[in-house]
Amino acid sequence: MNEISAVAAQGTTVSETVYRSLKADILSGAIASGSALLTRDLLARYECGISPLREALARLVGEQFLEATSHRGVKVPRPSISDVEDIYRIRIALEREALALALKHGDDAWEGEIIATCHRMEKATLPDHVTDQPTSIIEWESRHRAFHHSLTKAAPSPRLLRLIDQMVDQTERYRALRLAGMDGARIRGEVANEHRTLMELVLARDPASLDFLSQHLDRTRAAVVSILSRR
Repeated sequence: MNEISAVAAQGTTVSETVYRSLKADILSGAIASGSALLTRDLLARYECGISPLREALARLVGEQFLEATSHRGVKVPRPSISDVEDIYRIRIALEREALALALKHGDDAWEGEIIATCHRMEKATLPDHVTDQPTSIIEWESRHRAFHHSLTKAAPSPRLLRLIDQMVDQTERYRALRLAGMDGARIRGEVANEHRTLMELVLARDPASLDFLSQHLDRTRAAVVSILSRR
């Protein structure tokens, strides 16, 4: 039984499994930006039928992880400065609003989760050169995302939190660019200190945490834009 069939047998639809697998391949860079996706290749890659594949592709086009071409095909969008600016503008506005709500409504359990996720992020094992062990940086990214999610989790607005998740997915398309030039030592030092400062401001319910979060995200935006400009 292949992976697609196994997951489907556990109650997940084939189209959902194909959607998740294809999305993960796009985010990880296994399928490069600018790539045109051929139906026959995708059918073989994900070992599925045409109907679930079409459903998965339609969802990913709707979420802007893929774009339709004039010949009824799809391709992975190329990175662009305008796209980065747009994504981060929206993400910063949404996360700032969610954090403001979380500061008002967060309880002890919320604070405990922030501390725990920050600790797990700091404990992630990273080599000095992240390109040497790509799986290690993927694990750090997962813990990093969990930390940011914990900051806003207490916001009593499920729709807002879902929108933030969508924007975070979009920023992950630029994972390779975000991490370009970074090494394990910098992540363990400078980046870790920045996240710890953010955590402390949030736990203190300090309104300054809103500006700090905005600046933290904007630094990443600026770094990605700088890399794209040089290209």
